[in-house]
Amino acid sequence: MTRSFTRLVLKPEFSEHDFKLVVWDLFWDVVDLGRKEDGAVVDSWLTPGGEAEVHYVDDRNIGVRYVTIRGDGAADAEAELRPRCRVWALDEALAALHRAADRNDKLIALYATALTADDPEDRSVVEALADAARDDDPAVRQAVVLATGYLPWPGLVAVVEELSRTDPVEHVRHNARVLLEGMARTEGDS
Repeated sequence: MTRSFTRLVLKPEFSEHDFKLVVWDLFWDVVDLGRKEDGAVVDSWLTPGGEAEVHYVDDRNIGVRYVTIRGDGAADAEAELRPRCRVWALDEALAALHRAADRNDKLIALYATALTADDPEDRSVVEALADAARDDDPAVRQAVVLATGYLPWPGLVAVVEELSRTDPVEHVRHNARVLLEGMARTEGDS
């Protein structure tokens, strides 16, 4: 059986405590709690039989919490979690991004969009993030750069390349270049 991966992006109103109650009720085995990893705090569980490894990630770099599920039992674990958790759907995240009026709402919806999107490249996601890259707020444009690190589709990389050359704010240009350089090094290593 092929190993698989999925990510569920939790809505802001669904707390860490709420998630821990869910996994407690499912009788999953705790592997690790509170591990610090690249600016995130990660808690880990194994499903019965060890068929799937479930990570609750409080990604403090972007202010979003999500769950990753890996292993042969990932689909089963997702089927157990999805109805018990408040999670973003891609169409819902895109709609929230289109209607967002303030910085906080834009950032939440932008990251929810990037983290719920999956391969293959989705034109509506690329267009929405390209629109966000033209926002007047440099924090929103910076978020597009960070989101592309999670979703390095060619269409989004092209948006970041443009930001690296033309953004009016130096730190946005700089961070876009850093991401692109890191991606180039990663490609060179593979």
